[in-house]
Amino acid sequence: MLRFLHYSGLVMLVAFSLGGMSSQASAEPSQLSSHSSRPEEGLWLVKEKDGIFRIGPCNDRKDRLCGWLVGMDYTEAEPEKDIWGRSECGLQIISDMKPVDNGRWDGHILDPHTGRTYDARLWVAKSGHLKLLGYLGIPMFGQTQTWSRYHGASIGQKCRMKHG
Repeated sequence: MLRFLHYSGLVMLVAFSLGGMSSQASAEPSQLSSHSSRPEEGLWLVKEKDGIFRIGPCNDRKDRLCGWLVGMDYTEAEPEKDIWGRSECGLQIISDMKPVDNGRWDGHILDPHTGRTYDARLWVAKSGHLKLLGYLGIPMFGQTQTWSRYHGASIGQKCRMKHG
């Protein structure tokens, strides 16, 4: 779901397309509510429509936001595993997002294929879409993804997205 481009020493988040993630958060359906108090919180469908993230308070810091992969479109019997061999289902990818200004949050994003963590910024645009910028050091060299609020079918066991 996260794909990183390594170019001239810079790392840019270029796509969220399933591949390598792990977690400490449970992805139980009871935790997948879209209702929340902050506009950034809730369920978000990634650009490629092959993954769903739950954005909400971090487990250890309720004043910060984190994001977990809770829905995936995969055909194998089990979800993919990250670099450490952990299931992508429920993997915390977005971490330690602190409010900075004008509804923007700065924190980190994990590349589950390499285990590296990069800088990230997220915010909800006037359109209601979530914007997620991944970058290394300087935001202007990063890439922004646009996610939409997820209102689809329930998510199955092992984070499997249900179709139809």
